[in-house]
Amino acid sequence: MLYDRPYMRDNPQPNSNSVSLVTALIVINVAVFVLQHLANVLFPGPFGSENRFFSDWFALNAENFKSLKVWSILSYSFLHSTQSLFHIIGNMFGLFFIGRILEPILGKERFLGLYLGSALLGGLFYLLLHLNGYSPVIGASASVFGILAFFCLIRPEQPVTLLIFFVIPVTLKPKWIFWGSIGISTFAVLFYELPGNSGVAHSAHLGGILGGIFFYRYVYLNKLQFSTTSSRPGVELPDWFKRKNKAASDISYKVNRSQSSNNSRKDLQKEIDRILDKINASGFGSLTDSEKGTLDKAKDLLSR
Repeated sequence: MLYDRPYMRDNPQPNSNSVSLVTALIVINVAVFVLQHLANVLFPGPFGSENRFFSDWFALNAENFKSLKVWSILSYSFLHSTQSLFHIIGNMFGLFFIGRILEPILGKERFLGLYLGSALLGGLFYLLLHLNGYSPVIGASASVFGILAFFCLIRPEQPVTLLIFFVIPVTLKPKWIFWGSIGISTFAVLFYELPGNSGVAHSAHLGGILGGIFFYRYVYLNKLQFSTTSSRPGVELPDWFKRKNKAASDISYKVNRSQSSNNSRKDLQKEIDRILDKINASGFGSLTDSEKGTLDKAKDLLSR
């Protein structure tokens, strides 16, 4: 039904009795970060160096992957550098602010699929460019870039305000953030990461963006298109109109009334289909006030 779709809900919220998946992911990341610190303090490496247990078993690099530590293709995304708090703080802020918008829209299972799928593609893209490398990659950045890309694709025209360096406010449309992220990441891969001039895994960021794009195209849009074609809303005549005395109307009047009602129904159906296709392509925020009013009228009729 039309009013069951996520973009027609007045204020979609997750079940208040259950823990938010975004909150759970943040807790897991922070807990692992604390464990990394404890390992460094309680079990330091030679000459006080960093404990290598987590990096040897859960970080991602070609050597670990070739050693059949295949879980590292996902586990790397739950580790963060213990040398800089900014690494985990930046990722968790991104996960919180974007994730709390997307989780009610997608639901827990699909949001988790987007999050882990972006981490997976980010890891694979990194491996593809570093098949003989030994430097490990860690961090949730690929996942965060994936959910950022997905958000930009479903809300391309909705202005958002970013805090540059957590201080300077800048308002941009998500579509420009999307293309900027792709451009900067691609440039950094070609001219910094591959020549060995950067300690940042920009290729994992780029892979995460691809994960968000694939999820939008092959999961989100497919599901939305299926819902708009398999459960088209029908608009029935009011009950009081149906109960008119059939005996009091002649046959020719009934035919004309039926044709008029069918034409009106087809016209409304055609307009609703056009609006839903527009939502598929550009998001709910792209609708005009008139189009939103048409959906509201259809929603009211369907809920009677």
